Amino acid sequence: MLMILDTNILSLMQRQVQPATDRITARLCLLSAQDQWTTIITFQEQTKGWLAAIHHARNESQLLAGYRALLELLDDFRKLNVFPFDEDALAIFRNLKAKRLVVGTRDLRIASIALARGAKVITQNLKDFEKVPGLVVEDWTV
Repeated sequence: MLMILDTNILSLMQRQVQPATDRITARLCLLSAQDQWTTIITFQEQTKGWLAAIHHARNESQLLAGYRALLELLDDFRKLNVFPFDEDALAIFRNLKAKRLVVGTRDLRIASIALARGAKVITQNLKDFEKVPGLVVEDWTV
């Protein structure tokens, strides 16, 4: 089955937060690389964060750190399989929005991509993702 790493899972791995990273890595080792994905929404969320850090930098050190982190993010995403937010996902997203689920817009977009691809979402945010009908979710950090 295809697995989509949600933004919080990918962020934990990028920061090497333990013991979560070891738990996630152990599970990923059981999958082929073709089954491991993230989404363009995760790229959007992470890029937005580093662009804000650059914008709010108060000194040259913070500015350089922000650009260094942005470049590391770009390098990370070059190595990942990334699902787009395409027409199929958009159609599912519209349907889910019409249901007035209490789920954040970007999480709903990630869920829509997962449903369109028949993928499972790996996240710590079970509270929100479990509200999406038909979506399969797991938390690999516990």
